[in-house]
Amino acid sequence: MRREELEFGQEREALAFLEREPVRNLRMVWALRRWGLFNLGLAEQGRYLAARGREGIRGMLMLNNQGMLRVAARGDVARELVERALSSWGIPEVLAGPEEEIEEILGAVKELMEAVEHREEEVSLALSARDFAPLRGWAEAAGEEDLDCLVDLERMLQEELLGSIAETWVIRLQLRRALEDGTAALVRHAGRAVSKAEIEAATPRADELGGVYTVPDHRRRGFAAAACSLVCESSLMLGKTVRLETQRDNAAAVSLYRNLGFRELWPHLAVRFRRE
Repeated sequence: MRREELEFGQEREALAFLEREPVRNLRMVWALRRWGLFNLGLAEQGRYLAARGREGIRGMLMLNNQGMLRVAARGDVARELVERALSSWGIPEVLAGPEEEIEEILGAVKELMEAVEHREEEVSLALSARDFAPLRGWAEAAGEEDLDCLVDLERMLQEELLGSIAETWVIRLQLRRALEDGTAALVRHAGRAVSKAEIEAATPRADELGGVYTVPDHRRRGFAAAACSLVCESSLMLGKTVRLETQRDNAAAVSLYRNLGFRELWPHLAVRFRRE
């Protein structure tokens, strides 16, 4: 089996492999479809490795420019791809994916296991049109004039959940893409922007819901559910599945998504590493 970094011109072959599991590989498909194999340094761009056998690609790995490592492979193929990535690029910032697969990789690659600093336990949920229970009212589609409000809410979200805030230009770029795609929702109360949600990654068969946030003094009023319902409905009408990850111990968030019709896919794990 050969392990090689993908180059310009190999996008179609890579997508054919990844889109065999469009929900599981959503983030890699999105990045590859949006930018191809060019890497201009944007956050979700990065480098790709492929494992090839006689019948073509058997596994893939992506390391984006934020240091997030994702693997579309299992067993020895996953191990060999990760080992090649470590020898070429060093320890990543984060390794994320279904918990069973991440634990398998950690158990097989001693260098990674010894560098573990923190584990973020999440759950991956998915919504299909047949399970969708829409919530009407409150939310409206966000427009270009709402960009500053969305940025302010995103900054609050990151400070509350992560304890740090990305550079403003990064946040504005991410939210501007959602506005251009018509996939951002906003809730106002008494003239104030209090809640938002957007599709963070869109592919032909699956979209990822994210950026869900309500200011603390307006929670438990159904505002976030209304924003999520609005953006999910647009994706579902196109025949897509909507996926998300949320913290397993965030009972309020899990309940919100379940009430909209989301069902559990798998326990998700994001592992952060110490880097010298």
